[in-house]
Amino acid sequence: MSIERWQRSARYWKTVPPSTDVLILSGVFCLFTCMGLAICMIHAVTIPIPWALGMAVISGMCAISWAFVGFCALWKWMLVIGPLQFIATSWYSSLMDKHVHPLSASPADHAELQRRLGIEGFLTIVLIVAAYTLVVTFIRKEGGRFFGQMVEVRLAGEVHRALVPQISRRKDGFEIYGASMPNGQMGGDLVDVVEGKGGWLAYVADVCGHGVPAGMVMAMVKSATRMGVSEGAIAAGFLPHLNQVLKSVAAPNMFVTFAYIAGNSGPDVQFSLAGHLPILHYRKKSGTIEERATSNLPLAISPDAQFDTAAIACAEGDVLAVLTDSLTEVSDKEARELGLENLKAVLLKNAHAPLDELMTALRSKASEHGKQLDDQTILLVRRTVA
Repeated sequence: MSIERWQRSARYWKTVPPSTDVLILSGVFCLFTCMGLAICMIHAVTIPIPWALGMAVISGMCAISWAFVGFCALWKWMLVIGPLQFIATSWYSSLMDKHVHPLSASPADHAELQRRLGIEGFLTIVLIVAAYTLVVTFIRKEGGRFFGQMVEVRLAGEVHRALVPQISRRKDGFEIYGASMPNGQMGGDLVDVVEGKGGWLAYVADVCGHGVPAGMVMAMVKSATRMGVSEGAIAAGFLPHLNQVLKSVAAPNMFVTFAYIAGNSGPDVQFSLAGHLPILHYRKKSGTIEERATSNLPLAISPDAQFDTAAIACAEGDVLAVLTDSLTEVSDKEARELGLENLKAVLLKNAHAPLDELMTALRSKASEHGKQLDDQTILLVRRTVA
């Protein structure tokens, strides 16, 4: 077994409840005590029952020690158990040599031999049954725990897909396309489009961390955003409102980076960033890419934070791209990050392609560079009419 597999095994055994640990170690003890008795049965002429039981117990205790250090990946202790087992068995064998005499061929000793074999055989059967029962109970308990967790993980995945579906929409002369690819079943990234009385708002939110805790905060962000937009808080008054809501419900160590683009029937859009990467603006007329940014704190850090907004004038064919830092921070084998410039080059090359193909190209660039280690989210907005 490789070191990595040993380490994965050790991480698993740390999650096993102590009562379940006792079950499997007891099963190991019974199994190897049974093996010790079986060996003594082979030498029943020279080993009386009390000494055979002692030898069997030593065998069982050594087996428990080996199993425990193996489960926990305690490498150094393996170098200790081997010599200790050799010393214990050698010492016990020397005691037997001094105090035990082999049976003779007399009728009385023959009867004693049969008695020894009968008792040891009975104990061996009992220990086999006990070991089987303990191991089956362990498998049943761990199987129930494991499959229970799997059900929870699958449910979390279904909840994430319901909360963060892929979006593809046309609104007021803009085409909007976005998707979030979680690193696990439940992610902390969110991409969404909300329509209100004052227009529409497309946004990306990135909750720090990942897994179920981040997913729960992500659900709060989506709910608060929709409520805020439905109340007419689009553009300038939106982020302060959302920040106050999240600060009141999020854990002290939790924060959210946020980027939104808000538009209506005109060619100009409002945007703001809360600790997020700049928005990439592809200008079709000049064939260039510009970074659009505002300097704001992430959400849920300070309840009194102020958030600047800015405007972007979009001509027909212009594309706005919002990316999470999990794309730019993908690292290769030499620990070199992909960076924003490489993604700009992909955007420039594929800016005329359909938005789904542009998104695929951006994701492919990241996956070619290195392994995905965090949720990856992309929002693309194209001006389709002048």
